[in-house]
Amino acid sequence: MSQPDNLEERFRELEREVMGNKQQASGQTHDPNKRAEPERIAIGQSVEAAKTGLGSLIAWVNSLTGATKVAAIVVIGLVSFTILSFIFRLVTAAISIGIMALVGFILYKVFFEPSPTKS
Repeated sequence: MSQPDNLEERFRELEREVMGNKQQASGQTHDPNKRAEPERIAIGQSVEAAKTGLGSLIAWVNSLTGATKVAAIVVIGLVSFTILSFIFRLVTAAISIGIMALVGFILYKVFFEPSPTKS
């Protein structure tokens, strides 16, 4: 019985130690009963991150010269078309599954569902 108590006590001690280090670094107080909430990233932030990434990719391609620039453009184009093809195939598969489910439901209704009896 004392082993779980010791583990719990050790865990609390380590938690205080870690939180103490974080508090010293950030200067904030911590409520030990408060759970950590996941950080929410706004859509605008992800769009800005995509623009920044695309801008850095374009800058990198522009910094290349001659054959390496052509090769980089070809590779980027192939990767882009591969990703686009994957997305189209995924959408096509989802539509096909939806149509098959609809046909299966209609066939079930027509052939297997018991007809209502009239009295």
